[in-house]
Amino acid sequence: MYRNQLKRAFLFVFVFSGLVAFSQEKTLRFSLVEAQQFAIENSYQSQVAEKEVLKSKRKVKETISTGLPQVNASGNYQQYLEVPVQLVPAPIFGGPEGEFEEVFFGTEQQMGVDVRATQLLFDGTYFVGLQASKVYLELSKNDRMKTETEVRKMVTQAYGNVLVTEKNVEILKQNRDNLAENLKETKALYENGFVEEQDKDQLELLLANAKNAYEQAVRQIEISKNQLKFAMGIDVSEEVELSQSLKEITTENQSETYLSEEFNVQSHIDYKVINTQEKATELLWKQQKSTYLPNLSGFYSYQQNSFSNEFNFFSDSRWFPTQVIGLNVSVPIFSSLGRNQRVQQAKLDYQMTNIAKKQVEQQLLIQAENAKSEYTFALNQYQTRKDNLELAERIYQKTKTKYDEGVSSSLELTQANNQLLETQGNFINAALQLINAKANLDQALNTY
Repeated sequence: MYRNQLKRAFLFVFVFSGLVAFSQEKTLRFSLVEAQQFAIENSYQSQVAEKEVLKSKRKVKETISTGLPQVNASGNYQQYLEVPVQLVPAPIFGGPEGEFEEVFFGTEQQMGVDVRATQLLFDGTYFVGLQASKVYLELSKNDRMKTETEVRKMVTQAYGNVLVTEKNVEILKQNRDNLAENLKETKALYENGFVEEQDKDQLELLLANAKNAYEQAVRQIEISKNQLKFAMGIDVSEEVELSQSLKEITTENQSETYLSEEFNVQSHIDYKVINTQEKATELLWKQQKSTYLPNLSGFYSYQQNSFSNEFNFFSDSRWFPTQVIGLNVSVPIFSSLGRNQRVQQAKLDYQMTNIAKKQVEQQLLIQAENAKSEYTFALNQYQTRKDNLELAERIYQKTKTKYDEGVSSSLELTQANNQLLETQGNFINAALQLINAKANLDQALNTY
């Protein structure tokens, strides 16, 4: 009896520990770099971009296949409900002059099969199309790289937003607890007649506001985590934990070494994209010009036909073979200037892309300088507000000490508390701005 109870207990512990281990395995833990890498492989944008690359590869193979031998087979069957009649002079069959005999040419039923092979020998648009399909593949790869850059930036900002939200909850919780302790002490003093009722009421009001702010901030954690999971391509039902703190992230972002480095605009993904688009429009221009060239293809055809008045094609009917080999040549002569208009339109598209390329180059240079300036400002602002926070904390502690000793009033304590809260909020915002500024700078300088 005891042994059976022991077995059941052991089985319960084993199953329970397995469930605990399973629940722990369901919690995903990421550093910022790990979150970025996970998102590159699993985000919705990355998955679509990868499919576009695969689709482009298929497009290249499809274009190549159009210049390779093409083989098609066809079959036909027909039955005359009334066989066509032809009139021929009667003397041919020994009849009188001036009369005609009715003759039936053909049989009531007919069946045939045809196998035809064609081979493109020359087509200017085909060779240009081969080049264009490879450029199309290059475009999709560039789009994938651009998507990866945008995903990294999006994850960085979402990751930082979670950390800022959690830090805000931590600060508001500490403020709530401090006010609760102050109120407890003040109530005791009030009951013993050492402080006025106004002091107690003032702290009760502060505590109520602090509780409300804390509860609202707690709800924001889940919202910010869902945004991060969405950016990473993780189901919202999954549990996610961040392995880095706000201090670690902001410390990593406090570097000015690369601000002095020369920005190479040609290495930026946006410049690569527009450069590839320029190649594509140039090839489309060439393709339109190649329509002036002739088209040449060869073909081979093998046919077999059978004729009968009954459906006996697969038994007694004879089959008659036919073989044909030849060339097809198509020479464009005149298109009422429509072809020329298409060529000129393609030329204008190429010229507009060339202008857009210069525009993108200048925009990237401006964005890089603006991003450097905004990052420098965010870094300085973060350091200033960090120092202000330390100062506000010292002011609050001194005011709290004076209040406990009866030297300072509740109004002064309230002002010090509000000043501390405002400074803490400014610090939180500065940390978030620093993270976002660094993300924008990485994107502008293409350092992701």
